[in-house]
Amino acid sequence: MRTLEAPPSSVLHPLSGAVLAGSFRGGLPPRVDLAALEVGGLPVIGGHLFRVAHEKRWIYAAIAAGDLFVGAAIIKLGYASSAFVFAFDRASGRMLADVSLLGPAAFASVNGSPREGASSRFSSPLQRASITWTRAAGASGYSLAVRAGDVVIDAHLDGSSAPPPIGVVASLGAPGLVNTTEKGALLAVTGSATVANRRFTLDGGLGGYDYTHGYLARRTAWKWAYLLGRAESGERVGLNLVEGFVGEPECALWIDGALHPLAEGRFTFDAKHPGDPWIVRTADDSVDLRFEPGAIHQEHKNFGVITSRFIQPVGCFSGTIRVPGRDPLVLARALGVVEDQDVLW
Repeated sequence: MRTLEAPPSSVLHPLSGAVLAGSFRGGLPPRVDLAALEVGGLPVIGGHLFRVAHEKRWIYAAIAAGDLFVGAAIIKLGYASSAFVFAFDRASGRMLADVSLLGPAAFASVNGSPREGASSRFSSPLQRASITWTRAAGASGYSLAVRAGDVVIDAHLDGSSAPPPIGVVASLGAPGLVNTTEKGALLAVTGSATVANRRFTLDGGLGGYDYTHGYLARRTAWKWAYLLGRAESGERVGLNLVEGFVGEPECALWIDGALHPLAEGRFTFDAKHPGDPWIVRTADDSVDLRFEPGAIHQEHKNFGVITSRFIQPVGCFSGTIRVPGRDPLVLARALGVVEDQDVLW
């Protein structure tokens, strides 16, 4: 099992501009700034065109409270923006709401602070919708506010007793291409959600997030799994697995107050029938889960030079997770999502 390093003070070397690649216990540096990125001594983002074509930022927030699972995202590209929010009910096995939003780049912002000072917003006056994700300087938690369609969410995700997040800085194999990401889990949630005129308390729930900022390849693809729940033996459990893209460096397991690195994910499913069960494992078989989709959030876009195929089933994970030095964790219908994304952007 790999060792996680302490986060560097910057994602780039202060003199050379080289990428300080690694997998970090405690997340990313307090401020992610790619402006000084250089290759061979020359700035690679000196031109506006490079930034427009390659820069991608997003925040994804997840909450599992009782039988309710909420996913909300803000995506900021150099030339466009989008957002979505959905709410799934495990008890009925159906999606209560699923709202997708699209607009020009000016509709969204995702700043360079993954933790304190975090500020991400999507606001569409045309669709009368807004999603905000913020954390004030000095605060221990995040606020998520959603007003979109028949979804209203006011939630606070407190990280004061949460395990440390995992952070990754990764070169992507071509000059100027780099990704930074921070994943957190098991934040204590309070607040409420009103979905289709039904009010849900979020108090006592578990929350998590995915902050990503990078200069990505024109074609990017990955498979992803994320869950929040409790083991049969009572421990709070969070899981982040990915296959492709950044790969193993961001794969992580959270158990109560501890963070454990994992091997890269392995996903087996029928791409033509994504509503059928998925098998989610790691390359070393320490994770062996079966995912039962209850509903699917999906977005398929084709704008000629820009296309995307994005499916994110939401449902329940069951199976075992093994960590050295402790008994296997057994999960039974823990809430979460899987994802299959292939985008040309």
